Amino acid sequence: MHIADTDFLMSVEGRSSCTVCGKSRKFFCYTCYVPVPDIASRVPRISLPVKIDVIKHRNEIDGKSTAVHAAILAPDDVKIYTYPDIPDYREESGVVLIFPTPTALTVASLFSGETYQMKENYGLPKGYHMGTLLRFRLNDIVDTPLQPQETTDERNGGAADCDGESFPVRRAVFIDSTWSQCRGIYKDERLSGLRTVVIQNRISQFWRHQRNSPRWFLATVEAIHQFVLEVHIAAWGLDSRYRGLEHIHLNMEQIPKERIMHPSEMNPDEVPPYNGQYDNVLFFFRHMYNLIHKYYDHEKLKAYKRPLY
Repeated sequence: MHIADTDFLMSVEGRSSCTVCGKSRKFFCYTCYVPVPDIASRVPRISLPVKIDVIKHRNEIDGKSTAVHAAILAPDDVKIYTYPDIPDYREESGVVLIFPTPTALTVASLFSGETYQMKENYGLPKGYHMGTLLRFRLNDIVDTPLQPQETTDERNGGAADCDGESFPVRRAVFIDSTWSQCRGIYKDERLSGLRTVVIQNRISQFWRHQRNSPRWFLATVEAIHQFVLEVHIAAWGLDSRYRGLEHIHLNMEQIPKERIMHPSEMNPDEVPPYNGQYDNVLFFFRHMYNLIHKYYDHEKLKAYKRPLY
């Protein structure tokens, strides 16, 4: 993936004072969302194609949330709120909630106008809840194939204007909490009426993987990266030379061939197809991953059992 070099973070010694709150921090302040001054000039800063809001449960520990990484690396586009102090999204257009529901759409279907019908109770025995649904891949719970629907732009005789008012999503909301906590947050009327969207399955590289859960349970910053990647591909295509998808084991068959752009097909006057433009949102995530695997044997970590004391 196209992530800036993080090796210099390994040589950072001691802690520095946050320029905003003055508290002692190592690499960044996880309450003010700024890097420490000693490394600020070397930390990448990126712009995302849509605004991202993260709603954090008040019991979530700030220093452990990977959502903080996104707020630091894309400060103009990512905001973090602690529930229940959140915006009222009911009057804002173009807002989607990344959350699995019976009517959730894929990112691609937001742009194409395609929909699908879920199996009754998602194909699960009665009594199972949405947490169980997350253990299945999307194709396992879809009852009928994707069905194209006429979009507003098609009725007007043209394709979706990805740079104009018809861009189908302008803000995406993520819930950063445990599953039992996020169901309570979702019931909030400021969120429950939003259009819901699901992202494609990809293999998580998170070091605190939940035991007995599928490997596509992503850390929050991984989910943000996956979403903006899918948005860019749906709107402007994928550069055929990009190899980042192979390393997260994303199913290339789910990307329509017409969305994969070769150099000879690219117009320099248009937004370029995806070639790692948002990969740096994983900058601190990559460093933490490397740090964990430098000092700990990954296989031993997976086999480790906590002592009973």
